[in-house]
Amino acid sequence: MMTMLLAAGFVVGYAQIDTATEPVTVFEFAVDARDDRGVVWIAHRGDTQMGWLVARVDCVRTDDQVGVVTGVVSAAHDVPAVRGDRIAVTVRDSVIDRVSVGPSTGRCHAGPAQELAVSRGDFRVQ
Repeated sequence: MMTMLLAAGFVVGYAQIDTATEPVTVFEFAVDARDDRGVVWIAHRGDTQMGWLVARVDCVRTDDQVGVVTGVVSAAHDVPAVRGDRIAVTVRDSVIDRVSVGPSTGRCHAGPAQELAVSRGDFRVQ
């Protein structure tokens, strides 16, 4: 279990990540999280299918260029999450931003998750 960073702040932005699979799948992330409030929207789409989730933010912690946001899923369709599940989104704000999404073990705690480079878009962490 990874404990979150200490300073409250904000994580905002939108990004897309393309997979190297055939057919190509695109993951989209929109985050508007400030002072332990906000929303996270995540979607994936392929040739014939789209899944998505929306989560209410309950914690934002930042340190330098890294932001970790946790929240509770409020709605979901065709993703491996249901209403009430906890998620964590980690963003690295750099020349090429990186993002990871995984389970959250509790408010302000993120579990391990693979980081992926952003194909298009930009996040701001402060």
